[in-house]
Amino acid sequence: MSENVNIDLSGEMNTTTDKKGFQKYVSEVELLLQHVRNGAAPALVLGVLSNRRPWTQFVATENFKVPASIPRLSRRFYRNIEYFQANYLVVFLGLFAYCLITSPLLLIAIVASFFGYRKLMSGPNTWKVGSWELTKTQQYAVYAGGSMTLCWLAGAGAVLFWVLGATVTVVALHASFFDAETVPPSDSLEQFPMIEQV
Repeated sequence: MSENVNIDLSGEMNTTTDKKGFQKYVSEVELLLQHVRNGAAPALVLGVLSNRRPWTQFVATENFKVPASIPRLSRRFYRNIEYFQANYLVVFLGLFAYCLITSPLLLIAIVASFFGYRKLMSGPNTWKVGSWELTKTQQYAVYAGGSMTLCWLAGAGAVLFWVLGATVTVVALHASFFDAETVPPSDSLEQFPMIEQV
């Protein structure tokens, strides 16, 4: 009466659930960082920039209105962030370029750090301190310490906080006061068109 029944239970379970609100953006940022680590950053940036909205729509002053309530502000904010993400990225890159142009010492420090990194990666370099030869890991540590010191002396910390602060301020003000009802429905929009969840 008892028979051996073999049932194959191997495989993968897909337990994805639709996330809403802030959790949705956190999971998308985690997915974005995973792709950046895999070397897809340039293609991702170009993919996002290809979805840039017209600047006439982005700066149309007749569409700026004070939100009627806090829930409306929240919906408007998320919808504008999703719709104008490429424009906000261009604003960030523009502010960053402005900082580099107005701070030539920082530009020199970044270029020197870049060429130092290229020299370190170019081949089997041997560094000697006295009679002690540095390993590749120690060379990277010396390079990182020197590069960070050079950037700190050039004022990279102040520039970084200025760029991030200015970007957050501009994006928050625009996303809060731009009337989202003038924006087409976001059903057909993809936040990160180059990313595919597997």
